[in-house]
Order: sequence, then structure tokens, then C-alpha cells
Amino acid sequence: MEGRAWLANLGLLLPFLILYWVNLAHHTLFFDEINAWAIAYSSPTLGSLLGHVHFEGHPWLWYFLLWMPSRWTHNPAAMKCLVAVVGTAIYAVIGFLSPFTRSQKLLLFSTYFLVFEYTVMNRMYGVMFLLALVYVWRRTRKPESLMANAVLLGLMASVDMTGVLLAGALLLEYAYDQWEAWRRDSIARRQFLWAIAVFALMVIVSVVSVLPAKEISWQSSSRIGSQALIPARMLHIFVNVTSAPWWPISPEFPRRFQEAGAVRLRYLLPAAPVILFAYWWVFRRHRSLLLLMGLTLAFAMLFADVVYMGHVRHWGTAFISFVIALWMQSVRDNRTTWSWWAYGLIGLSAVAGVLATATSWSHPYSEAKAAAVWLKQNEPANAAIVGEPDVSFASLAEELDRPVYFLECGCVDTFKLFSRSREDFDESEMGDRLLLATRKLRTQNLIFALYRPMGPTDFERLKADGLDATPIAAFAGSECEDYYLYRIKSADQSFEAAATLR
Repeated sequence: MEGRAWLANLGLLLPFLILYWVNLAHHTLFFDEINAWAIAYSSPTLGSLLGHVHFEGHPWLWYFLLWMPSRWTHNPAAMKCLVAVVGTAIYAVIGFLSPFTRSQKLLLFSTYFLVFEYTVMNRMYGVMFLLALVYVWRRTRKPESLMANAVLLGLMASVDMTGVLLAGALLLEYAYDQWEAWRRDSIARRQFLWAIAVFALMVIVSVVSVLPAKEISWQSSSRIGSQALIPARMLHIFVNVTSAPWWPISPEFPRRFQEAGAVRLRYLLPAAPVILFAYWWVFRRHRSLLLLMGLTLAFAMLFADVVYMGHVRHWGTAFISFVIALWMQSVRDNRTTWSWWAYGLIGLSAVAGVLATATSWSHPYSEAKAAAVWLKQNEPANAAIVGEPDVSFASLAEELDRPVYFLECGCVDTFKLFSRSREDFDESEMGDRLLLATRKLRTQNLIFALYRPMGPTDFERLKADGLDATPIAAFAGSECEDYYLYRIKSADQSFEAAATLR
């Protein structure tokens, strides 16, 4: 790249990088992000880390990346530093190495997954996106470098199960596009078979690392295959995978940006056939790229139907495949123009990206940090703090930087472990659980953090159990994690039996 072109790309890239760093620093961590960090920090050895990973549903690579800085500090800011490196690299690869024009890069830099979901959020999907971009850069420059490209795909498969599916689709596109050349060259054919073997080995390691532990809980998702082939659910999955990556905005916007569960069919269903037509029209002259898009969608739908329906971030593989296909198309055709359909999809995602950024400043993703700061400033350092459910209370525990009492498992910890032995909770048991907590912690006074405000029925149940609840603070209005704090006082002073409780 010539000096002037490099400076021009840097001038285009730098404002987006500054905005990205500011947004990342401002972002408040929620359960999915901070619990992974807590697991890494709480694992003294790699063996214990891999043991915890079997409860997580994600392969080993992200946890390993988190484990290294967690040896030096417990501060989650270290995770943000790691994410900043990954996100900056994503922007840099597109800015300096892609074949796109400056106007096309400008649109891509604003897209939802690039401006927020896969860069600002502290999750493994950014690593998957970065590896995919490095892969396509090498794939178009050195298609004969089979082993190196296969290793990149194998690493992608080690990040997340959606990475396994995306890597599989990319590998099949690779084989389809290069098969004729490999068939005529016996050396290339042998190299291809060795590359396939290495990729398969890496996928096996990834899958083994994610095999569910015997005691795993299915609290966040149903058992594998338990909801497969339900027609109404399959229709939701089709709409989610096809349409939501391009317009991830909830019908409840601006009160809420993302849809918590399945999208409303009438909201995104009309867009699905249009988007499928757009894929066909953009890549109709390249069968291998049509194959890539078709396989990506098919694999994502199969995974969602059999394993986990998920959220927008799990369907972003369609966006990644589309960007990769545009990159390959530009190189193969030796031209920089896009179809207007491509501009339409990327532009739609850019609008979503701008709205996501603006919304993240109007209300945080989680109120865990605000609640933790208030508790540190207004309550004694040794105050007994309990809360439920574990999947939101763990965020508060990490922000407090201290062990807390999880009501679901009846245990003191700093992170959520998805184990059946630590889950069996009905909110009608709240009073009994809180009373048990007072006995285990040997105190009459608790600070209770709940994800919702208590209603009259809750107060009546607690009173019947000899507990008095007084609201003391509320932190509401977040995207996914609100906290309502109560002071719980028990009339029971018989804590002698506490030592026998488990």
C-alpha cells in the first residue's frame, strides 16, 4: 500500500477507532461478559479452567485468552483491554487490508456487528470475526496455502460453536472453489487432505472442550434436541437467522434496543424473502459464494433448532459470511463496485449500528456497576449481600469484587456455575431461602438484590416467614440487568444450627 493510500485509510479509520475506544470504556458489563472473566480468574490452573468450560457451552479458546491476563489482576478492565486489541485489529484489517473503497469501508465501520455487538461487547464473537477476516485476506492472497488457512479455520472453530459452523461453511466453499485445481494436482490434493485432517482434529478438540458436564444445568437453554422440529419455532428461527442480523432492533425501541427472545414474526418476516433474493442477486455469478451464504444460513438454522435459539449475536455469522463473500467477489472480479442490494443490506446494518451506539449512551446494558458503587459507598464492607437470580446477581458480585451469597444455590461465590446441584429455585420459596441465608450467614440483617421490584405478594410472603423487607435503592432502565435493593431483617435469632446447614 502506497504511503498516501495508507495515510488516507488511517485518516478514515482513526475517528472510528477513537469512537470505538470511548464506547468500549463506557460500556457496562453484563452477566455473559463478566461471568466468563470471573471463571477465568477463579481457575488457578488450566485444568480447572477447562473443567469450568464444560459447564459453559462454549469452546476453550476465549476462556484461555481471558485466563492469561486474569493471572495478574482481578480487575475486569483487563478483559476490556483484551477486547480493545481484538476490536482494533478488526477495524485495522478492514481499513488497511481489504479491497473495499473508502465509502464502502465507511459503511462497514458503522455496521451493527462491527460498531457494537462484536467489538464493544466483551464476548468471544469478536475473536471469531477477526479470524474470519484474516482468513479471507490470506485466502484471496494465497489460496494454495492450505495448511495455514485450515489452521485459521480451526482456531475459528475453537472460539464458539457458531464458529464451528461458520468455519465448516468456509471450508466447503474453499473446497468447491479449488477442487478442479486440486484434482489435477496430486501434491495439492495431498496437502488438502492433510489440511482437512488438521482442521478436523482442531474441531474435535473444540467439541470435546464443550461437551456438557454430567451436572450441567439447562437453565439458559433447553436440553439438546428437546425442542427440535416444532413448526412455529422453526419459522421463528428462519426469520431470526435471515432478517435479524440486518435489523437487530426491537419493536420496543427506543425503550429497549434488542429483543430479549424470538423476534415478532410480523416485524421481520416480510424482510426474509427480500434478503434471500438480495443474497442471490449479489452473488449470482459466483456459485461458491452462493454456496457459502446458503451453508451459513442452513447451519445456523440447524444449530438454533437442535441446540440453542439464542440472540442476535448468535446469528451474526450471516453478516460475517456476507462481508467475506463481498471481499472474495471484489478480488475475483477485480472491481470495487457493489450491487445496490449489497449497499442496501450494509447500509441497513449501519443505521442499526448508529442507533445501537446512541442507545448504549442513553441507558446502560447493565446496572451492576452502578449498584455496586452505591453499595460500596453506603453499606459496610462486611454487609451480608444476597441476591437472585444467579444469572444477573453474578454481575453484581464481580463488580463488588467480593464473594456474595447466591440464593439459588444457597452458596457463597463470585460467579455463576451452570450446575444442576446449584439450581432449584421457585420464587414462592423466596422467604424460606432468605431465612436460610440469615442462618448460614449468622446475621439478622441482609442486603437483598432482586432483578425486579417486589410486589405486595412478595412482601406478604416474607412477612409470613418472619422477614421484614424495606426498599433502599433501585437501579433500573438498563438493557438487560436492573437491580432493586432491599434491607431484609429477620426476627429469628437462633443461629446455633447454622453450622449444620449446607
